[in-house]
Amino acid sequence: MRVLVTGAAGFLGKKIIDRLKDYFEIIATSRKPEQHKRIMDITDKNMVERIFSEIAPEIVIHCAAMADVDFCEDNHKIAQVINVEGTKNIAEASSRQGSKMIYISTDFVFDGKKGNYKEDDKTKPLSYYAKTKLEGEKVVKRVCKDYMIIRPEVLYGYNGDGSERSFVQWVIESLRSGKKINVVNDQYNTPTLIDDIADAINSLIKKDRIGIYHVSGPEKLSRYDMAVKIAKTFGFDNKLITPIKSSELKQKAPRPIDSSLNTEKLKREGIKMHNFSEGLKIMKKQMRC
Repeated sequence: MRVLVTGAAGFLGKKIIDRLKDYFEIIATSRKPEQHKRIMDITDKNMVERIFSEIAPEIVIHCAAMADVDFCEDNHKIAQVINVEGTKNIAEASSRQGSKMIYISTDFVFDGKKGNYKEDDKTKPLSYYAKTKLEGEKVVKRVCKDYMIIRPEVLYGYNGDGSERSFVQWVIESLRSGKKINVVNDQYNTPTLIDDIADAINSLIKKDRIGIYHVSGPEKLSRYDMAVKIAKTFGFDNKLITPIKSSELKQKAPRPIDSSLNTEKLKREGIKMHNFSEGLKIMKKQMRC
């Protein structure tokens, strides 16, 4: 089965390719010229249509996005073009080709007032980034008959090149250098190992599922709780971590306070996600440290 991956140079895209390459014929695409990746700018409708016609993918995993939340808050047009118009180009090409489209969305489609969100709970995005990602979901549902919408949350893991600036990587690098850090203790998430996301997608493809799936870790933690677990796993001094309130942070875009995701639907598929401590141990082993 031929699988086209957009955003193949990104944090999740790289891991999806690594975990799925033994099961499918992978065509990796990116807007930047990189080894083993085909150039495709998702905002160029003609380019997208041409490549889809040439490759004729059976599955499309759409990871490409502008995911910098604060950047999107200041740059609405760029966020709109990439996250909405780009997604529309991929969805329309998938529909014409008869490809199943898998769209990577976000927990930020929720306002974070209650947490433990199920797939059919009411969405209410707070930031402009979240609004564009929700609009992307709507485009996929409107254009594609055969689709999956995957909502992960607070991605972490290891890809080998150390290029990802995730929350977990920031904590590791800061504590390793002995730097003191302030971490909020009133924002709650269900952090997700990227290996698990890739494996869950693989399983859902084989089951030929459609619809929305929350694909996140099973454990709700504050960012401060996460930082303490990182310190314990990697042998750092947790006294370097100071808990603070969200109100003390200066962030351009609003964040949901509790956007934790309910994964009962995923569990019913027999798919197991690692808790945060387990995931960190896997990450540490891959890092060989």
